[in-house]
Amino acid sequence: MKKYIITAFVCFAILSLDSCDDGRIYPETASLSEGKTVVLEGTFQGLENWPGTYRVSVAGFENADDEYADVSKVITSSDVVDGKVRVELSGIKENVTLVRLCILDRLRRHIVTFKEVEVASAKETVKMDVGTMDISMFNAIQQSYFNTTCANCHGASNRAAAGLYLTEGKSYDALVGKPSTKVEGINMVEPNDAQHSLLHMILNQEVVEGISMTHRDLVSEKNEQSILPLIDSWINNGAKEK
Repeated sequence: MKKYIITAFVCFAILSLDSCDDGRIYPETASLSEGKTVVLEGTFQGLENWPGTYRVSVAGFENADDEYADVSKVITSSDVVDGKVRVELSGIKENVTLVRLCILDRLRRHIVTFKEVEVASAKETVKMDVGTMDISMFNAIQQSYFNTTCANCHGASNRAAAGLYLTEGKSYDALVGKPSTKVEGINMVEPNDAQHSLLHMILNQEVVEGISMTHRDLVSEKNEQSILPLIDSWINNGAKEK
């Protein structure tokens, strides 16, 4: 009897070892990645100066006007190798039509877009080469707000209201640490102090003594929730150019 028990145990042990690893990969246990993948490559300037309230991200959106990203991946300094960034955003579902290199807040709300690519009709993998790009906080403000709104009166037509140029290449020097020509004793931008910067006052208050025009009319609801907090954050984090 003991002989039969020992024989049965040996057979069971051999079968168990054989079933652990027979050299084959079984489809039902393989980990498969679903959806499309976007591979972003480029060289960034200003990546390291974004505060923790914002995320430099590769993000997918169902529609161009969507406020929140459907899927995203944060880009950090650990993604920089020899000065270059390479990031993969995988698992992009069919409902996503475009992918952006953009800034998101902690809730994945879209703040600013630097570049985007259509993926609705793309194959499984899409390459997004952004080249060398300035993704600093100041350039985000310049591209998304100064160029599109402020420069219309401040320099785009070779005329700058109140002598203030907010066009690209001139705006930083015209703002940071520069005394206002309209309001005595205050700088246009006081680094690390948004509340005492005239730029903040003009964009956030209905009336500013010494300023004849009300700029609040130029602030959309979307910009009030995204761009104005971004400007304040830029100032409070040192008002750096890059």
